[in-house]
Amino acid sequence: MEFKFDAHQEFQQDAIAAVVDLFDGQPSDAASLMTTLQGMTPDSGDQVRAFEIASEVGAVGNNLILDEATILQNLQAVQDRNGLEVVSELAGGSLDFDIEMETGTGKTYVYLRTIFELARNYNFTKFIILVPSVAIREGVTTSIKLMTNHFKDLYATPFDLFVYSGSTPEEVQSFATSTSVQIMVMTIDSLRGDKNTRVIYQTREKLNGLRPIDYLKATHPVLIMDEPQNMESLLSQSAVGELNPLCTLRYSATHRKTRNVVYRLDPVDAHELGLVKQIVVAEALQEGADATPYVKLQSVRNDRGFLACMELAVRYKTGGAIKRKTLNVKNGQDLALVTDNSAYEGWRVNELSIEPESVELFPHGWIQAGETIGGSNDSIYREMIRETIREHLRKEEMLRPHGIKVLSLFFVDKVASFLGDGYSNNTANGDFVMWFDELLVEERSKNSKWMEALPLDPVEYRRAYFSAIKGKKGQHDTFKDTSGTSKADDDAYDLIMRDKARLLDESEPVRFIFSHSALREGWDNPNVFQICALREMGEATERRQTIGRGLRLPVNQSGERVPDKGIAQLTVVANESYREFADSLQKEYRDSGVSIGLVRPGEFAKIWTTDEVTGEEKRLGFQGSKLIWDELVERSFIDKEGKVTANFRPETLGFTLGPVPDFFWPQDDIIDVMLNCRIERIVKTQRKRVSRKLNKEIYSSPWFEDFWRTISQKTTYRVTLKRDEVIENAVNRIKAEQPILPLRVQVTRAGVKLVRGGTKTSETATRAAELAGTYQLPDIIAELQEATSLTRKTLVDVLTRSGKLDEFIGNPNDFIAMVKRNLQNVVAAAIQEGVQYEKIGGYVYELRELQADGAEERDLFLDRVYKVEHTEKTDFDYIQIDSEGADAPERQFAAKLDSREDVKFFMKLPSKFKIETPVGPYNPDWAIIKQDENGEDRIYMIRETKSTWDESKRRPTENAKIKAATEHFKQLGIGTDTVPGYAVSVPDEWRL
Repeated sequence: MEFKFDAHQEFQQDAIAAVVDLFDGQPSDAASLMTTLQGMTPDSGDQVRAFEIASEVGAVGNNLILDEATILQNLQAVQDRNGLEVVSELAGGSLDFDIEMETGTGKTYVYLRTIFELARNYNFTKFIILVPSVAIREGVTTSIKLMTNHFKDLYATPFDLFVYSGSTPEEVQSFATSTSVQIMVMTIDSLRGDKNTRVIYQTREKLNGLRPIDYLKATHPVLIMDEPQNMESLLSQSAVGELNPLCTLRYSATHRKTRNVVYRLDPVDAHELGLVKQIVVAEALQEGADATPYVKLQSVRNDRGFLACMELAVRYKTGGAIKRKTLNVKNGQDLALVTDNSAYEGWRVNELSIEPESVELFPHGWIQAGETIGGSNDSIYREMIRETIREHLRKEEMLRPHGIKVLSLFFVDKVASFLGDGYSNNTANGDFVMWFDELLVEERSKNSKWMEALPLDPVEYRRAYFSAIKGKKGQHDTFKDTSGTSKADDDAYDLIMRDKARLLDESEPVRFIFSHSALREGWDNPNVFQICALREMGEATERRQTIGRGLRLPVNQSGERVPDKGIAQLTVVANESYREFADSLQKEYRDSGVSIGLVRPGEFAKIWTTDEVTGEEKRLGFQGSKLIWDELVERSFIDKEGKVTANFRPETLGFTLGPVPDFFWPQDDIIDVMLNCRIERIVKTQRKRVSRKLNKEIYSSPWFEDFWRTISQKTTYRVTLKRDEVIENAVNRIKAEQPILPLRVQVTRAGVKLVRGGTKTSETATRAAELAGTYQLPDIIAELQEATSLTRKTLVDVLTRSGKLDEFIGNPNDFIAMVKRNLQNVVAAAIQEGVQYEKIGGYVYELRELQADGAEERDLFLDRVYKVEHTEKTDFDYIQIDSEGADAPERQFAAKLDSREDVKFFMKLPSKFKIETPVGPYNPDWAIIKQDENGEDRIYMIRETKSTWDESKRRPTENAKIKAATEHFKQLGIGTDTVPGYAVSVPDEWRL
């Protein structure tokens, strides 16, 4: 299988641009400029030594011309547009930048592509990727190899990749002296520790008596840290400083310490954008009271006295029912008295310990945190395995037609539960294996399709990955329980990573994987659809680690990602309720610094708005978002921490946020953003999921065939623009723009120090000057033509009449961006006046495609569907809607269509139904068949639901698409003289 990568994902491009734009103004020919600056005398002995080494090794390094003030200004602009709090100074006075990306969203892809963009824009060529472990190092190098062809298609830049090894340290010489892009991957342990024992700090004869570290320092590499939270110790930070990096880029989903944050894609963002699987929790809980003593030790702490946090079977005073409840128990307490449950007669707490967290219970003995006494664990675990198998078989049936292989992952409590007294997959006879084999045979026999999908002996479908202890000669290897952090685990994890492509291949029978430890950072698999936790989730990050193994979007046999939300769902089978799992997961997120369940001050920054003066379409930004946030606090919809209050009740009819203040207040967008912050948007209960059913008779009926062929006819369009008007409007806009300042350089006697890695220095003599020198100008006409489709002559006229071409010479990239933005706004406005359509042969979405897609099973969530009452009037019994809340426009409109007698048929148009417009493809909302006033003729209609008529509250591109769609459907002959074929419907006027 060859993995395919999408080069046009907006969130990844935003993350890449966030780093690239930090160096806006840096010339691509900085190396030649530095030749002049290097004639200056360095200030210190260290700098003299650095010059000498660089000269001796012949290093071709990265050169930074910009001063810290300019980079800070760039950082502030990046933070504002990305909705991040804008800093007033560089954290720590250093060029350390944080990029936060949720697990499964392509972090490795982003930083690898950032390398190529930095090389293309600024001619940086030396990059070091620093990782905390061998396992992650292997994962990164595997990813680079998988992406090599993809990057070669995107960039003509040649590059070399190598992994630093203490056994071949001489390779650093080619890294330092090469003129092409060099990417080195190394572990922190190569640098960290006693310098007397680290090869990298030892002089080598083959390196002209220098140390490997001298060669690396001389290049001033761009340092990329993958999972930096595992390299935060003082020893690690000291080791990182030895590389003398130009800047440090830190990529992680869970930064423990934040510095200068330039991009954030947290779990809420990732789930809302559909970049990872949705999480479904299948809960396996005991119902009924425990007849024998039940104890689950959750934790032990010392808060002005030792306390044990225990789950016990407690008799409630009201009604006398016995239910499990978490209590804090002190040393010496009698559990029968604490719980009012005679089952604990004679049980008391004898001793408490914090390290390790444990309790001695009389008469039982010691129990560790996370362990359980009593209960019906065997029965529960057996049913959890059954539920996982059932869900797996259901997914096999649903996803096999899509070419998607389904994997399930089991985390076991101990190795013996799988192996028993066996020593391999074939000889394993632990309880979990015996139950799995028995239940797979039992469940697949219930459905012929399931039996056909998995006909082999169960042993062929399962594998276990545990840490092996090599046996003596003539003896079998043994296996051990591990935490997932020991060196011995690496063999098992390395095997999984090496065989990822084979594991995803349908021809490989293995589908069920058993493991003891939560696989640490560095491994996941896109086609894990079920995760079953056959043990207690006790650790502080266990739930997040668990779901992280299966969050990535699935891939089919062609290596293509499948983002369909009806398919991309991860089911977690857990021995706790959906609510407990969600609450605990939320706590884990918060403990790691993720503002989940809270509305952040920058939460509204990415809402689109239109500048009243220039008409420019732009994001609201952090400052505008903070105004909205402060107003929500003032109106008591959120508290000062960002927690949503009980006053926010959008599910009630007629709910509003109150009067519009004297600043931008997009109420519908604000409500949507606040809803998206809830944990329920990420974790959903399996019980709240429903499968839609197709009314097959509708798709095969003659009347529907006529209806579908009418509304899905293809058209072509042409746009008539008034050339002089376009030129005049564009010229006026460009003239009104602030001047584009020429590229500048801050020259100081410490300028060499900046080049050597941007270290902080005391100021000496300084001056600012325009950047002199020669560089190749980009093809401005070609770039603008591609972005606007305007003719070369029109573009030349706009540029020459603007009177600003000298700004292009001084700062070409910023000038092109400014002109492009203004031209696109002018063209969008003109399009609304002059687009014309005509019919051509073919259909935008063939009937046979609709029939095939409709027959496929889809899982929908009840908070995003409308349940149809008159199922004979539409194609599915549940209609998927895009917004939550009882008064969401789509939900109201669906109810209106469902109840009206003159509406004979209605359907939500599938996402593949798209018509072409000058501003991109457009997917209308609804298709309707309605009787006329006489109850005779049928009228075909297309409707788009919006919350308001006010065009100023919609993006210009939305308005342009609506105008284009009106002309498109008019050409198809839909509608009548009195009933438009296409129209916008809003709650106060549905236009039916």
